[in-house]
Amino acid sequence: MESITVTLPQLPLAFDGLRAVILGDLHVCPSFPAESLTPALALAKAAKPDLLLLVGDYICDREGDYNADMTACVNALEPLARSARRGAFAVFGNHDFPAPPLDPPQELWESAGITPLLDTIASLRSEKAELEIAGLRSAISRPTDPKALLKSSRAPCILLWHEPDRASFAADAGASLMLSGHTHGGQLVLPGVGPLRLPDEGKRYPAGLTYVERMPLYTTRGVGVLPPRMRLNCPPEVTVLTLKRAAG
Repeated sequence: MESITVTLPQLPLAFDGLRAVILGDLHVCPSFPAESLTPALALAKAAKPDLLLLVGDYICDREGDYNADMTACVNALEPLARSARRGAFAVFGNHDFPAPPLDPPQELWESAGITPLLDTIASLRSEKAELEIAGLRSAISRPTDPKALLKSSRAPCILLWHEPDRASFAADAGASLMLSGHTHGGQLVLPGVGPLRLPDEGKRYPAGLTYVERMPLYTTRGVGVLPPRMRLNCPPEVTVLTLKRAAG
């Protein structure tokens, strides 16, 4: 379990202390079935989050059956999603997109109490205050434009975008915070060397909290793996994010 606190200068008082669980890169497939998520989902539920934020790659498109694996993943996530009192939101990674121009099956996610974000924005409202949750399609899989999405944004905005190396575009578009996955933290990390291999669009910000043009970016190491199916000095991750309002 990773616990981080991010201070947002414009965060409304009504959302001060909001807690979110971040999960990504679950990669459900025959060699990593949905039952393998049980320990991570138990940790996430025990954290009693206000929000569940899912940052993509729920299956492995190189293995298994797309519909069966996606359904199994969503079914495993549903109890956690329904326990998050302010809602659950998901964007999709490069493994999640079927052949163009199709998108992932939104109805499947909605039926489990999870709001899919495909170049769309959802609003949380409390005590006349507002916080936006925005989500972009995978930059690897589809053309997408953060400036076009956020041009009408007036509230603090958490942007979910699978690929962390697009963070400068998110900062330029006015996102308050960006959450990503995609990298797996490198999976194999050598002391003094770092990750042995990182994917395209995931080489600059492999894991953890950093700041890009003053915008905080958090990249989760994820839960699942891709071949080689092992981790070294890079454990799987369930993240609890607490949002704080800047003093003054």
